[in-house]
Amino acid sequence: MDPAGKIAIVTGGASGLGHATARALVAAGAHAISLDLNDATDIPSLRCDVTNPDSVAEAIAAVLGRWGQIHICVNSAGLGGIGQIATADGPGDLATFRRLVEVNLMGAVHVTRLAAHHMIANPPSGPDGERGLIINACSIASFEGQEGMGAYTATKAALAGLTLVWARDLSRHGIRAMGIAPGFFATPMTAGMPGSLVDELLGTVEFPRRPGTAEEFAELALFIVRNAMLNGDVIRLDGGTRPPARTSWAG
Repeated sequence: MDPAGKIAIVTGGASGLGHATARALVAAGAHAISLDLNDATDIPSLRCDVTNPDSVAEAIAAVLGRWGQIHICVNSAGLGGIGQIATADGPGDLATFRRLVEVNLMGAVHVTRLAAHHMIANPPSGPDGERGLIINACSIASFEGQEGMGAYTATKAALAGLTLVWARDLSRHGIRAMGIAPGFFATPMTAGMPGSLVDELLGTVEFPRRPGTAEEFAELALFIVRNAMLNGDVIRLDGGTRPPARTSWAG
């Protein structure tokens, strides 16, 4: 898909991976709109709570009312969290688990179901007759969750699994679905981590042994947009890391 002139919605587009992706899409000629609880300063923004179906429906309607179509949907809104399923002191915190599911997983479902529905009505574009694209921000935790990352892993593993299902659901309409699974990236979500924990996480990275950047995530997202043969899969973006089962900070 040629991004020039296309309409893209990016959840979590006010910061981090989502913001960098929205900026990259704009630089490539697309119209990118951030759907976030906060406003982006340099791209069009709509306040949207992805956990609230009514809020999502209002945001999608506003996009369609102004821009008329949606061609690209990037699901990058998300939260992190640590907590074991149970300890000697008691069972794990159910409210925290549910909150991550609502934001990371159900938020993507709320947005994708509406965005994809409207993509189906798009005129076919390019030599393949493509109508749309969904990109899910997954994680290496989709495949190798660490100790204490049950809730986060559950949501990201679900997004990775849904990527192929959504590709199969939507293929008859000329709509693709792909996922990106970043490793440790320098984003606002990870900014408060202790330096010693960061060093421990980066110790398993093969090369380059540093945090990824939001711009590198955005470059891969843009490559996916442009390459129609990428469909139904999740691409790891992690420098070859395989995270340890646990860190010294997990307890």
